[in-house]
Amino acid sequence: MKPTEFVKVNGQLWGEHLKGVAGHLPVSHRTELPGPMLFPRMMVLTETPDWNILELVGLSREYRTLEVRRQKLASVEEYFGLRPGAGEGDPVMSLPGENLFKDATIATTAGRQALEDRFPTAANVLGEVYAGPGDELLRFEPGNYSTFDRTLLVHTAGDSLRVHWVNFAIAIHRSEPADRYLDFLQTYSNARPHLDPIGTLSLPVDPAVLRADAFESTYLAHGLQDSTVEQFLDKHEEILLSVFGATKLVREPALGDLHPDFILERADGSHVVGRLELPVVDTTNGKKRRRVFRTPVQESAAELAKYAEYFATADNRAQVKSKYDVEVTDPRQLLIVPSQETVTPAAGVEVVDYDTILRLHLS
Repeated sequence: MKPTEFVKVNGQLWGEHLKGVAGHLPVSHRTELPGPMLFPRMMVLTETPDWNILELVGLSREYRTLEVRRQKLASVEEYFGLRPGAGEGDPVMSLPGENLFKDATIATTAGRQALEDRFPTAANVLGEVYAGPGDELLRFEPGNYSTFDRTLLVHTAGDSLRVHWVNFAIAIHRSEPADRYLDFLQTYSNARPHLDPIGTLSLPVDPAVLRADAFESTYLAHGLQDSTVEQFLDKHEEILLSVFGATKLVREPALGDLHPDFILERADGSHVVGRLELPVVDTTNGKKRRRVFRTPVQESAAELAKYAEYFATADNRAQVKSKYDVEVTDPRQLLIVPSQETVTPAAGVEVVDYDTILRLHLS
C-alpha cells in the first residue's frame, strides 16, 4: 500500500466510523455503557520504508473531526521507541505475521516491577500482561499486521523507563494492499461488542471529572501554548497526585540556579522531581517565553541530571527542607511529554506522556 493510499483510506474510514458511533451509542445506549464514552482527538499517520503506522491519540469527551498528523520516520522501531539495529538481544515479544494485543500490557520484567512500585493506579489498567526478561520490548518481523488496542507499553533500558498507553495503533507492512487493510479493519470492528466500538473508550467515572479544565488541557496541544507552568500544575495537581501516589506537590522550586517544574512527595516518603516538556509559557523577569525543544528528551534529561546532582549534597537538601518542607534524597527523575511525540528512554529518566497519565488517573 502506497503512503497516499494509506492516508486516503484512513481519512475516510475513521471519520465515518467514529461519527457514526458518536451519533448512536451515547444517545441510544447511554444507560447501557459503563460510563462516558471517550473518543480519540488526533490521527497520526507515519510512513517508514517498510511499514505504515496508524495511531489514534488523545482523549475527548465528544467526537470531533480528527486532526491529522503525517510524518516520515526511518523505521518502525524508531516510532515505537525501540533501539536501532533490531535483531540485537532478545525481545519480550516477536511480531511475525499477524498479532493482536487488546486490553493488555507489554513490559520488560524490570518495567513490570517499575509499574507496581511507581504507579499505584497502573494495576487497574494492566489487563493481560506479556512480560519477559528481554533486552528489547518488541521485534517487528516481516508480516502484515500488529495491532495494539488499548495497550500499555513499558520500555526499559538500564535505569531508564518509558511508559506509553496506546488507545489504538496498527503497524502494517507496506506490502499489504489497501483493500485487504480495509477488510481487516471491518472484520475486526464487526467482531467487537456493539457497546465497545473500535477506537473508543468508555469508563465508569463521574462525568463531572471529564468536564474539568484539567481534562480538556490534555487534548495534546490544545490550550497548552497559552498556559504557564504554574497554571498547568494548578489544573493537574489532583491528577499528578493520584497517578504517582503523592501527597504533596511543590510548584517550581528554586534549587539555587536550577528550576525544576515540580517536586512530588509520595506517600511512602520518596520524591519525584519533574519537568514538563510542553509548549507552555515560561515567565522570567516578567517576560513570557514559549518552550521550544530541539532535542527534547536529551535536553530535559540533562537538566534532570543536574537536579539529582543538586540533591546529592547535604547542605542543598537542608535548604530545600527549610524552604519547602520536603526532605529529598535520590529523587526519581520524571519527564512529561506530549502524547504524539515519538521518544526513546533516556538514562535515569522516566518518560510518560499526557494520555498515559490521564488514563492512569481515570482508572
